[in-house]
Amino acid sequence: MKIWLDASITAHDFLSPAYWQQQFSVVRDQYLPISETYVFVEDDLVRGFVSILGGDTVGALFVAPSFQRQGVGSALIRYVQEIAKDLTLSVYVENIAAKIFYEKLGFVILLRRTTETGHDEYVMRFAE
Repeated sequence: MKIWLDASITAHDFLSPAYWQQQFSVVRDQYLPISETYVFVEDDLVRGFVSILGGDTVGALFVAPSFQRQGVGSALIRYVQEIAKDLTLSVYVENIAAKIFYEKLGFVILLRRTTETGHDEYVMRFAE
């Protein structure tokens, strides 16, 4: 959960850290128990994880900030693409780096919508 909190605060500087701290127990107690979570471990340390909801929705992809841009996120997405061929995900419009990352992996924008935070997000789908 520390990776989730640290990476959320780092990647979403347009939302206050307090927002993510308030979401901590929701993610831990509601989302993680209903998801399939795959963890990237290297040198006995967790570097990142991806959680899949409903069999085909990337509910979370987080990499420890000190290990970002080292292929961890790409490896996690490639792994779950072998399990679920029709992956979808949501990414905040302001999170430009994540949008570009997903586009490089073959995801395309399906739609744009406003979230409960008041910020817009893109819904993206993997296009083989």
